Amino acid sequence: MSSDVRSAVVTGASGGIGRAIARVLVDEGFAVTMVGRSADKLRAVADSLVEPGGPEVHWLSGSLSEEGFLDEIVERHSARFGSLDLLVNNAGIAESRPVGEQTADFVDEHLTTNIRAVILLTDKCLPMLRSAASRRGSAQVVNTASNAGKRGEAGLATYSATKAAVVGYTEALHDELAGEGIKATAICPGLVDTPMADPYRAGGAVEMISPDDVAEAIRFTTRVSKACVIPEIILLRPTEWVAASEIR
Repeated sequence: MSSDVRSAVVTGASGGIGRAIARVLVDEGFAVTMVGRSADKLRAVADSLVEPGGPEVHWLSGSLSEEGFLDEIVERHSARFGSLDLLVNNAGIAESRPVGEQTADFVDEHLTTNIRAVILLTDKCLPMLRSAASRRGSAQVVNTASNAGKRGEAGLATYSATKAAVVGYTEALHDELAGEGIKATAICPGLVDTPMADPYRAGGAVEMISPDDVAEAIRFTTRVSKACVIPEIILLRPTEWVAASEIR
């Protein structure tokens, strides 16, 4: 693979927001390593994205809770492309549970996927990101946070806490790495039309943000000049931040 071709790693890429992001990045000419838990789903998405003469699309299935799998992601991507222009830490879990009913296992699962994996994978990818910044003047880390990370939501205390941590971590990345040409952006969407939003459908039709909306926001961050850093993007539905909690 020519060093002139930009490359990306996208976690949580087998469906929803991650699939939409992978599609946009391939359209932008990025070679992509897609990461997720389901090999069958990843294979299907990859097959739908590959076109003759187009960028390479690869996939890896495994659990982001296992540090050895994080190392494998880095080793495989580095062997193919040598550097990394864009890391998208998109994988996440969300389960509603009232305060007073939290358990250690419940909290640990959210912490492991939503913030621990983000921190560790970014650290492990840093040499490749620095290589890309050296070659082309800039590289990027995009972390999928949430509107719940900006304003905690009832029933989502643990999830909100982990996504607030993602926002804080992204701010620290920007503060520490921007001088090296490595940009950091937190994407904070409201309710997105994915299976994670299924609990909100019980009461009937609910207007939701499209996964494509999130992907298009990331496309924008890849198109601005090297001198332009976008530290945070908040995407809201019309009722979010202004509506009563029971109809959010």
